[in-house]
Amino acid sequence: MIIQPGGILKIRRHGRWAPTAAIACAAIITVAGCSAGGESTGIAQQATSTPAATSTGASTTTSVSTPPPASTSVSPSAKLPEIMPDFVGGTVDQAEAVLKPLNVRIKKQNQISAEPAGTIVEQDPVAGADFAQSVTLTVSIAPPVVPDVTQKTFGNAQETLADLGFEVKENPVFDEKLADGLVVEQDPPAGATNASEVTLNVVRRPVVAYLSDMKAVSQASVSGPQPGVQKANGKAYSHGVAVTPYNNAVGTVEYDLSRQYRRLVGELALDDKSPSGAVAKVEIYGDGRLLTDPDVAFGTTTPIDVDVTDVLRLRIALSETDGNGQAPIILGDFKAQGLQSEVVSTTGTGTSTTAPTTKTSR
Repeated sequence: MIIQPGGILKIRRHGRWAPTAAIACAAIITVAGCSAGGESTGIAQQATSTPAATSTGASTTTSVSTPPPASTSVSPSAKLPEIMPDFVGGTVDQAEAVLKPLNVRIKKQNQISAEPAGTIVEQDPVAGADFAQSVTLTVSIAPPVVPDVTQKTFGNAQETLADLGFEVKENPVFDEKLADGLVVEQDPPAGATNASEVTLNVVRRPVVAYLSDMKAVSQASVSGPQPGVQKANGKAYSHGVAVTPYNNAVGTVEYDLSRQYRRLVGELALDDKSPSGAVAKVEIYGDGRLLTDPDVAFGTTTPIDVDVTDVLRLRIALSETDGNGQAPIILGDFKAQGLQSEVVSTTGTGTSTTAPTTKTSR
């Protein structure tokens, strides 16, 4: 008996080789055994049939055991949350453990805080907002020593302080000579510790509106106002306003500032032709709030610099304590000053002008 290639079993009978029905048993290498009638035993349950050729040309089938196909499991992509988680109070490592697997871009910035260093104190977007692929985390740090940023441009000073975690506030200081944007003072000063906020006094070129160019919206018990060149205490004012209150009366003049200006500056004096013993009282109000109330004596000059931020109506009350109605009060070059970003129109009939600027990088 021999097994030929292809699994054909031949048995020699009477000197001749012939195929037998036992080929089904011989074709399976993994079978455990065959019965006398040629039936296979121990064959795997799953099988495929393949044709087997015989010497007579007839075909038969052979059961061949094949393993089941290997299964391939594909993990679904991680589902993005619908809302932003709350990271405030945690650490950056904890936030990154959640966000990095979701391919979220993380930006970190420092802020001086009473919270332990490394604690997230703010996040943007905030918790509960729609989920975003970019998140800014503000992290608490211990307060460093305040550096000296005076004489720098505001832009450079702000960047230096912000990188250290300080909150920066700008206080505009009007100056018509220094370079616009120059930091002239800081609070707290350089070397201070335990600070979280720094206020910078920054030069800004003002938009200017002279009272002499404005039309008074009302006046009472006064002669004037008379705009033009005025002379007082030996000084000529090209943008002067002369106002003479009636004898034994309190005169008033009102102007519209339209809530556009920050400061009112100028000089008060009595006309050079006033009696030598004349004394006047001047009270300046912003929307009914007393801003200043100096006494002005003949031969003296009183500087005025008051805050008129958000003032709608400017009222100037004038009276003579001694002068018998013969002492014109001079508002010397009185002008309202504002920021270019806040003055959107001319005031009254006057014209707003901007002082020439020296360009600096901000």
